[in-house]
Amino acid sequence: MAKRRLEDAIVASRALNVGIKLIDHFRSAKPLFSHDVNAHGGIFSLRFSDELDQLAVGYGDGSIRSFSVTNGKETNEYLASSLPPIEHLRRLSMDLPIMSLKWHPLASHCLYAACVDGTIRQVDKKTNELSVLTYEIDNELTSLDFSFDGKHFATVGKDAHVRVYDSEKTIIIHKYNNQRNDTQLEQILHRRDSGTDELSCTTGHYYRAFACKFHPDHRNVLLTAGWDNVIKFWDIRQKDAMSEEIAGPHICGEGIDARGNEILTASWTCANSLQLWDFRTMGLIKTLNVPNADTDKGEFMYSAQLCDNKTILAVGSGTCACHVINSETNQELARLPLTKPVYALDSMLGGRVFAYGGLDKFSLAHMKDS
Repeated sequence: MAKRRLEDAIVASRALNVGIKLIDHFRSAKPLFSHDVNAHGGIFSLRFSDELDQLAVGYGDGSIRSFSVTNGKETNEYLASSLPPIEHLRRLSMDLPIMSLKWHPLASHCLYAACVDGTIRQVDKKTNELSVLTYEIDNELTSLDFSFDGKHFATVGKDAHVRVYDSEKTIIIHKYNNQRNDTQLEQILHRRDSGTDELSCTTGHYYRAFACKFHPDHRNVLLTAGWDNVIKFWDIRQKDAMSEEIAGPHICGEGIDARGNEILTASWTCANSLQLWDFRTMGLIKTLNVPNADTDKGEFMYSAQLCDNKTILAVGSGTCACHVINSETNQELARLPLTKPVYALDSMLGGRVFAYGGLDKFSLAHMKDS
């Protein structure tokens, strides 16, 4: 309890520093500012800094830019062209989309980026430099996440493997292989020839994985999801997947979130895209309504987050909007439209301030109590 009060006090102090009012009730939402992004290939990832003063934005051309939360002005720019060439990537362009951005929990000046070219990049705010930490050959990265203690991070992508890294050494400590037959045969032959039993398994995904999420209350529990319509659970201390799983959600973005005993999924489906699940039983709690979703265009959600006051944020390509929904009443508190598909979403202060972006622009908005 004392720790929680201390954390709340720190958050309140940071909010005050950037001029944000900590309201107790969410009744509507309003955009604060927006930026056009057509010249940079759209927006594919967003992340607020721990200090709450900066918003990092990942673009379709491989660039990363940061913006002030208080006035919306651009503060830094990190271009893929500033990176040195990488031997294994010489035939590929490095100006491909930044699909995921996460700040290191133990080093708040370090921003990690997962890129479609297979690189894991780092922005160091202290030195103002962009670098490549490592790369996954023949993979297209789609998501990256840290355990809450910062000791590990995980990645997923096109090859459907789940990789868990030691964040201090940036080395893979677990590789949960996909379930494709060629991978299983390759692993069996390797074990036969080497006589070793590697820290890998073949109970992973069948198809491209799009989301990985460490549970915020369980540092060793990792959730992953993608095209194969299943949410898988991993205890990263173990060699195989956990027996529990959730069948159904078709995930095509960073469309899983967890908070306490609730799991939220955002599926790229015409209907029933937003669903809440019970972490204890893996059972469905409820399917949320997306009001005013056009029956022709559908819902088709890419990303969603759980916020305070039983509120959910969700974005997608069907409505081309950011939705603010009360999960208890199924009431839409706000709908903030853009003109093209919306891929990226992040929030801070329990959802009191949030950002969303897609192919045409990104916007920063805040909740209102009136």
